[in-house]
Amino acid sequence: MMMQTLRHPLFLLCLALFCLNQALERAQVYIWPLHTHLDDLLCLPLTLRMVLAVQHLYFRDGGMVLPVRHVVFAVAAYSVCFELLLPRYKPIYTADALDVLAYMLGGVLFHLYLNKPAGKSAPAL
Repeated sequence: MMMQTLRHPLFLLCLALFCLNQALERAQVYIWPLHTHLDDLLCLPLTLRMVLAVQHLYFRDGGMVLPVRHVVFAVAAYSVCFELLLPRYKPIYTADALDVLAYMLGGVLFHLYLNKPAGKSAPAL
């Protein structure tokens, strides 16, 4: 079940985009807005899909999905931690409202297309 959950084409696309963006940054190639917002957009679809995969494995129930309130909580937690608290205590980080928007869009992307039972396909993008 877990591997089936992690083989979703959109999850794999998000993972590939994240890895490509990281490779570009390591090569010191910075493309706006990819450099500034792509990781924030992709973090919730990637993280929450992995959480869902672990739940499928742990509960041995591939039919589980995350409740909307969990997705909303994740968006809020990432926004508060990375855009409010971290910039306050570590000056190398900056708060950015567009990052909060990226977290929200990532949460919506996850909920609409990736928050599916194992083996179920999502509607077309």
